[in-house]
Amino acid sequence: MAAQLSSAKQTGKLFQVAVVGAGANDLEIFSRIFAITRYRTRTYHLKVVSENSSLGDLSSAANADIYVVNLHNSHAIHCWHRLSALINTERRKPVLKISKVTPASESGSEFTISWPINPAKLLQSLDNYTIRHLHYYPEFEIGSEVEPSVATLKNFKAINLTTHAQQNAGQQNVAKENQIKILVADDSLAVRRQLKMEFDVMDAKLNLVIDGESAVKAAEAERYDVIFLDVVMPGIDGYTACKNIKRSKLNKNTPVIMLTSRSSTFDKLKGMLAGCDTYLTKPINHNEFQEIVQQHVNAHKDRTQKLENEQ
Repeated sequence: MAAQLSSAKQTGKLFQVAVVGAGANDLEIFSRIFAITRYRTRTYHLKVVSENSSLGDLSSAANADIYVVNLHNSHAIHCWHRLSALINTERRKPVLKISKVTPASESGSEFTISWPINPAKLLQSLDNYTIRHLHYYPEFEIGSEVEPSVATLKNFKAINLTTHAQQNAGQQNVAKENQIKILVADDSLAVRRQLKMEFDVMDAKLNLVIDGESAVKAAEAERYDVIFLDVVMPGIDGYTACKNIKRSKLNKNTPVIMLTSRSSTFDKLKGMLAGCDTYLTKPINHNEFQEIVQQHVNAHKDRTQKLENEQ
């Protein structure tokens, strides 16, 4: 376990998979497949849940990231009821099911693993699950000039549907007036499309412009939660645009993030001197990007609330 955790930290992210009611042969297949994932972007670790599982074992399995239930084990449903009673409601996600009947198409809310278990299909199901339900998608990178593939668009659409379903269920219900407001200035059509996909997932209000002058004008007309600037754009560059935005009345305190392919220390220093809050070098993957954006949005809202309370 310690070795697997160490490998996961070095190469990607580890996901705990609780398998309920699988037979010995299937568990052996799971174990072997998971063992070879330690060097992949996603590493899977097996947690076995059986009718003889102690309360301690069940409590440990309740913290898993993914749950797999064997529909053809007469004791599996009982085991699953015992386990599900211990799962925190905030952690509840759709359940993967091992079934001898392969559905004609996947449902948007659950996946089915066909039996007998096919290693390649099992990994594909688990990988799709981490994308669509756990929103772990490091394969998608912002800053690539390559157009998003059909598979990429499909997965982002699935993430969007999941996010909106959660909002509609009241788990993350946010009024439109409280939407995150984002300004992006980048002359690359591919990057603008990639960023639009990212912010659609966050249900943000997005303003996309193609040059520095347009970014400065937009910042003078509306207050934003975060502003993204490319460095090299037609007309004034990102550094000049950042300086002007930091002088504006509405966005002088708004976080400005440089998203550029320039990675030298000199370029980063220029960004700091221009007043940018973070300097991100393209390409940057989906999960890192989302985490950084959320950090800046939260910090900006906390700072704004504090200033309003002081007035």
